[in-house]
Amino acid sequence: MAGIPEPYRRYLRLLGIKGAPSGLDGLEEIVRRHVCRVPFENVSKLLIVHREGTGRSTTLSEFLDGIEHLDLGGTCYTNNPFLTELLRALGYEADLLGADMSTPNIHTSIRVCIAGVDYHVDAGYGGPFLRPIRLDRLPHMIRHGADRYVFDRCRNPEGHEMAMYRGQERLHGYVVHGPPRQFEFFTETILDSYVPGRTFMSCLRIVRFFEDRSVELLNRTLTCNRGSETSQRELESLPELEAVMKDDFSMPRCPIQQAVEILQQITGELFF
Repeated sequence: MAGIPEPYRRYLRLLGIKGAPSGLDGLEEIVRRHVCRVPFENVSKLLIVHREGTGRSTTLSEFLDGIEHLDLGGTCYTNNPFLTELLRALGYEADLLGADMSTPNIHTSIRVCIAGVDYHVDAGYGGPFLRPIRLDRLPHMIRHGADRYVFDRCRNPEGHEMAMYRGQERLHGYVVHGPPRQFEFFTETILDSYVPGRTFMSCLRIVRFFEDRSVELLNRTLTCNRGSETSQRELESLPELEAVMKDDFSMPRCPIQQAVEILQQITGELFF
């Protein structure tokens, strides 16, 4: 651990990693633990806009405090940039890239090069990407519950595409491309994500992965994936939501009641 700045030693401790991982095995451990330990959620964004009246980028210290004390994580604008920084602090050749969805560069992802081979890493999409994806062996498919996540080449010779399918229907995805970006490149996009009416200001979204399952919340709809099975149910009350956060998500310290209240203030609509 010598030579690794303290914030990144703390980061590793919060991921449950001892020592300084290296090589492909180390990358696989970091990615798996990060995706399982750090949830995809917009609660942290709701807390910022409520507390400060506006949006801004999260600092590394705030991000780590959220993980340690509130069972929080973040979106692609926190999880991927800070994971990129951690990988660089450990000596990995890691680049932060933009990805296009309905808008260019609206998403972030990571490309890591090990021994001349590029790997795709994405800890900020709420997808089952528990392992680095080797980019010279595409296409690559991940089955998760009723869904398929397909990674393949695209028309951009420097990029690749991820598409999520349910049955034969493509529901969403993104196209990753160069050049590598500094975190500041996404500043305006991050600020725009706090505007009333934007996705993360209009819903409650939490995704948590475990080694053998995942749980997802979109407003009141709870989705559980285990193996090839997917189940859904609608939550009917705040106490039920709080119980789900404790028992299903293993996030008992998440300030879910406050998040619901903030969302109601922003949208002007009752959550339940």
